[in-house]
Parts: sequence; C-alpha cells; structure tokens
Amino acid sequence: MRKRMMTVLLCAVLAVSLAAPTFAAYRDVPANHWAAEDIQYVTDRGLFNGTGADTFGPSTEMSRTMLATVLYRYAGSPPVTGTAPYSDVAAGTWYTSGVVWAYQNRIFPNANLDRGLLYPGENVRRSEFCVMLYNFAKTLGKASADTAAITQAPFTDMDWNRFSMAGFGPLYSEAEEAMLGWAWPNGIMEGTSATTINPLGTITRAEVAAMLARFDRNVLGGTEPTVPPAPNPTPDPSPTPSDNGYTTADGKPLTEENVRAAIMALKETYPDGTVYPTPYCSNDPLNRPYSNCDHCAGWAMLCSDAAFGSLPWRYQITPVWGNIRIGDLVEYDNHVVVVVDKSDDSIKITDSGVNNKVYWGGQLFKWWLEERPGYALWTRYPE
Repeated sequence: MRKRMMTVLLCAVLAVSLAAPTFAAYRDVPANHWAAEDIQYVTDRGLFNGTGADTFGPSTEMSRTMLATVLYRYAGSPPVTGTAPYSDVAAGTWYTSGVVWAYQNRIFPNANLDRGLLYPGENVRRSEFCVMLYNFAKTLGKASADTAAITQAPFTDMDWNRFSMAGFGPLYSEAEEAMLGWAWPNGIMEGTSATTINPLGTITRAEVAAMLARFDRNVLGGTEPTVPPAPNPTPDPSPTPSDNGYTTADGKPLTEENVRAAIMALKETYPDGTVYPTPYCSNDPLNRPYSNCDHCAGWAMLCSDAAFGSLPWRYQITPVWGNIRIGDLVEYDNHVVVVVDKSDDSIKITDSGVNNKVYWGGQLFKWWLEERPGYALWTRYPE
C-alpha cells in the first residue's frame, strides 16, 4: 500500500506545466535562494514542475484553481464524475477536474465549500493553502493536529481580529488548526520571523514547492527521485550580456530577470493605487506604439522604457503564447498591460486605468486572452 501510494504521488505535476524538465538548475533560482533545495527536491521527484525549460518562477503567486489542480495531480489525477456547484467554474477547462475533485473531497476550506462562487483566479493566502494541504493529508490519514502546539506557537500575527478585519474571519479556526496544530509542528510551514507566520500573505510558487517538499519528506517519509539530479552549475564569474550584447536601460544584460527587476523597481516610486506622471511619451517619439501618453498607454510605455531604454518596438497580432516575455506589452479590448511574470497558462501584469493610477499584481489567463478582440503584442526584445 505504501509503495502504491508513493507511485501515485510521483504522478503529481503542476497544473500549468506539461512535462518535467530533465534538470532542476533553474536560471531564476540561484543556489542561495531560500527555497533552492526544496525546489530541487520537488523537481527531481516530479512533484512540481517549472514554468519553462529552465525557469521556475519562484515569486509567481498562485491562484485557487492552480493549487486545487496541483493537489489533484499530487493525488494521481483520479477519475472524476459529477460537478461542483460553482457558477464561475466553466466545464472543460484545464482546472475543472481538479476543482471538482477538491470540492468532492473537501479539500477547499469550509467557506469555499458552502458558497456558489469559487473565484477561481483569486490568488491564495498562505493560510488557505495550508488548510488545503491539511485537508489533503486527511484523505491520506496523515493529518493529526497537536492542540498543545496551537497555544505554544509564538506567532503574534495569527490573530482572529486580523483575519476578521481582512475579510477572512470564517477561515480562522481552520487555519489555526492547520497552521499551528499541524504544519508548524511538522516543519511543513515555517514562520517568516521569530514571531510572525504571515497567514494572510499570498502564497508563491517557491512557498508551495517548499511546503510540498516538507510534506513529502516529513509526513509521507519521502520519495525517490524520478530524474537524475543535475550537477551544480559553476557560476560564470563574469557573465556577458545576452541577445548579442543588448542591455537593459540600466546597462545590465538583456535577460527577462533583469527586465523584470527594472520594472518592479518602479513599484517603490509608484506603489499600488498611486498616480504616475502624465503625460508620459516613449523615449522613441517617432516609433512609439501609442500616440496617447496617458492612462494604460502612458504607463505601459513608461515601464517599457525603464527596462528597454530606446530599443525598437516590434508588433505581433494574435501572438503565440510562447513568444510572450516579461516586459512585453499585451493588448486586448483597447487596453494594454505590461507583463511582469509568466507561466504556461497565465501572465502577471501591471497596468493603469483612466484615472492614471498604477495597479500591480493582476493576473490574466491564456485561454481568456486568446478569446479577446484586439489581442496583440508589442515587444522590444531583439529578433
């Protein structure tokens, strides 16, 4: 039975990944990354895949449907019949089976089981995923909470008033049991400091990978690697610019990581909800993509110039998903957004509305974008 369960667990893959890479040396996970060993662990065992052949997207936040599908495939993708009562979950999507399975096996927190809306694209809080993993452990008979640990936990931010004021009051009792009575004593979830555990922070791919690795090791006893471990790469002491010597606006090699860093640096000056300086016209006024220099267009050009300087623009109508890169401008429905992160099925964005306020952290799904009128791409990466 144990051997069979381990075989089932090895079938797990990330919802948005198609095949396990043959190595786990991700270029966006440096050796000193806090979750590097756990990311290596889940990759080697096929429990969680990257977002591309050599990228993992450790800081990408995860939605409710992504996490339901992760655990569904962790369980071996068992046959699913019937439906779930969520009016905002369409039939026949990549996540439908995972959602139905999670509902039928009571993986979701009670608040999600008792309502007719799932909010499938909503990014999940650390406490909610902990509850989901705890409920999954219950299906395996591996969820024994330590009530004494709840009272002994040192975390001052695990507070009902904090949950209630943020609109997560119904989640609190489940989160307390899952986080403090089970995940923390078993080493599955660690505090973010000596006195905090950040229960209401959105969970990232790196955090999910770490929790899955620790759950697999500490609770299930560990599984054997399914791919040979890759040798640790020797760092290049003097890396050279990529893309034939092109650089970002601040002189760094033109890589997606450096483009993203240049755009995200703007968040310190223009945090969520602030107004950016308008009008803003591109550094290349004779070859800029938009004649108007405010609203979404002005912010998109400002972000792009901050990353690419004066590199020329190229336009693609109905772009191939694989061609979209961090820093590209994506158009749809007479709106334009800036890509700040990407997975196989969605992009994370920053954009602005008619009030010229900046917004960070939006998420758009591939299937949704490809149905939108005017779907197109502006890129400044060299051909």
